[in-house]
Amino acid sequence: MSASADDVTLLAALIQCEAGGECYDGQLAVGAVVMNRVKSGSFPNSISGVIYQSGQFTPASSGKLSRVLSSGSISSSCYQAAQAAINGADNTGGAKYFHAGSGNGTVIGNQVFY
Repeated sequence: MSASADDVTLLAALIQCEAGGECYDGQLAVGAVVMNRVKSGSFPNSISGVIYQSGQFTPASSGKLSRVLSSGSISSSCYQAAQAAINGADNTGGAKYFHAGSGNGTVIGNQVFY
């Protein structure tokens, strides 16, 4: 999938918010969830549409995402994970959801993807 520089930055910022302290695989997995949703008919068909969909990603509604975007403090690994996910990398097996802690699904870092 092609994406603008703004899309890459937005996805990288979300990854920073959701998995900035995780290993690269955990960061990639968050990006993959967003891209799996973009490809699905059940969610908006754009990166920004998925990220800003009401009730989906807490950092988007809490203001944390906009603070990270305005500060520009996004790690290079989050940018790499965002670009890899946009390019089709998916280490979640097609997951469209994730949460911290334990549960059923694929555990990557400290999060469960399902």
